[in-house]
Amino acid sequence: MTLLLDGQKVRGKGLKVTANLRIESNDMSGQTSNTDAAHKGFKPKSLTVSLMIPYVNRADLAQLMGWAEATAAGGQRHVYRIVNDTAEAFGVRQVEFSDNLSAREDDSLFAWRVQFSLTEKLSTAERVEKRRPGNPVKQQSAPGQSVTAPATTSTAGTDGAAAAELTGFEAVLKRLDDSLA
Repeated sequence: MTLLLDGQKVRGKGLKVTANLRIESNDMSGQTSNTDAAHKGFKPKSLTVSLMIPYVNRADLAQLMGWAEATAAGGQRHVYRIVNDTAEAFGVRQVEFSDNLSAREDDSLFAWRVQFSLTEKLSTAERVEKRRPGNPVKQQSAPGQSVTAPATTSTAGTDGAAAAELTGFEAVLKRLDDSLA
């Protein structure tokens, strides 16, 4: 099996690629035994790659680390074009390194056991979602009059204009307040 990233071969022995597609859904059963679920979309596909790099090929591990740490202008992770049979079968064309890259020493062989994850970038589902027209936002309103902020009144308090703005109950309370004062 071969794995190429931007046309460069990932070097190692015993290369294995595992592809995953995560389908998000929420349980809608509540406290019942109903099996309804809300579909929340397809998440980007991911590839988990495992391989072995002998100690004598230290440069291959260093090259792999360099690819994982590569960034594009602006600090975003570098997006690689991928060539691999498993990736092609899953429809994955572009990937970026994600989650982690680990290299541990093998107990019996003079080699590192390397494992890393690649996540699909600009997936088919994402492109379809971007092309789909958005739902227009509708202006919502309730029946009746709209609520507006009250007008500011003068500090005199006994102004005729201020009294005209008061409702009947407020006017009674104002007269009571004035008489107590």
